[in-house]
Amino acid sequence: MYPLVLCSIVMVSLIIERVIVLRKAAVDGDELLEEIKKVFTPGGDATKAMEVAKEFGGPLGRMFQRGLKNSQRSADAIEMAMEQEAANETPALEANLPIIKTIINIAPLLGLLGTIAGMISSFRAASQQGLSNPTQILGGISEALISTATGITLAVVGFVMYNYFANQVRKLIEDMEYYGAELVNYLTGRLD
Repeated sequence: MYPLVLCSIVMVSLIIERVIVLRKAAVDGDELLEEIKKVFTPGGDATKAMEVAKEFGGPLGRMFQRGLKNSQRSADAIEMAMEQEAANETPALEANLPIIKTIINIAPLLGLLGTIAGMISSFRAASQQGLSNPTQILGGISEALISTATGITLAVVGFVMYNYFANQVRKLIEDMEYYGAELVNYLTGRLD
């Protein structure tokens, strides 16, 4: 049970950390793009627009800052700069997800290991004392099964949260691609 308790503490702390990070990373791309369009005209000074992007923050805001910084260059150069920034942001969005996935995979195994250890000790007690007291043996077996239930519960909760976080990261990356293309189109005059 001790490894399962440790895994649950680690997983809960990582879940809280991911919730905070992904909530801060979520920025309304439509609103950001509209604010940029209000303060910046293609070919003009991008300083004010970069400040707006910085205020919005998040990966999308930082990517917009990088694109606006290169707004006087060609469309390919702007796209490349924004793609580099998006590539820099992606590892921070996906951080700690492999650890959560590892806990999901090992928690049921640790639970089974605890059950097997408990069964061994119950059968050892039965072999030493005989089957005269089945209550003691059944109590030991039911106690041993608690670790399996704990491991499976931990894996189920972790699996749900992992999928939620993976979908949030995927959505953020898709938003960066979409709004990045929209900003490039606006900066280069392909879109008004």
